[in-house]
Amino acid sequence: MSYTYLGSNITSTRNLKEEVNSQITKASLISGYLRDIIWRNKYMSLSSKVRIYKTCVRPIMTYGIETRAENAETKRQLRTTEMRVLRHIAGYSLLDHKRNEEIRDICGIQDVVRWARIRRRNWRDHVDRMPDNRLPKIAKTKRPNTARLPGRPPKRWYESWTSASQE
Repeated sequence: MSYTYLGSNITSTRNLKEEVNSQITKASLISGYLRDIIWRNKYMSLSSKVRIYKTCVRPIMTYGIETRAENAETKRQLRTTEMRVLRHIAGYSLLDHKRNEEIRDICGIQDVVRWARIRRRNWRDHVDRMPDNRLPKIAKTKRPNTARLPGRPPKRWYESWTSASQE
């Protein structure tokens, strides 16, 4: 009931948590490979390590985030994984009691959820500029004509960039 297409897990139940877990696992694996070679290298500058993070780890962790809805659980997973990597880069452990904001300031990195929201808005603007006969534009503007299942409805993509929570 699920398959991988271009690096993204596609499930019949539209399970966002499983998709994000897959991306986070891949990013954590790459970060683990880089830990001894780059993150712990005392001769490499912090800015070089951050650039490697931005080009090697973050794209894997956020692949397809422009078209994926977000919820509180996926936001938490992304932030936790990012902070784990940034703590390795900056050379701090949880026992050092450094706040996440301090580590982000030291590394000069924006929060991954805010960065993803900007990317999502850019993608939305790109789709808005498309002609009306393109599939992304049709998928964005049309609504399903079937009844929704009982229970709490899943968060939809367009709700991710119009949410009232501006975190």
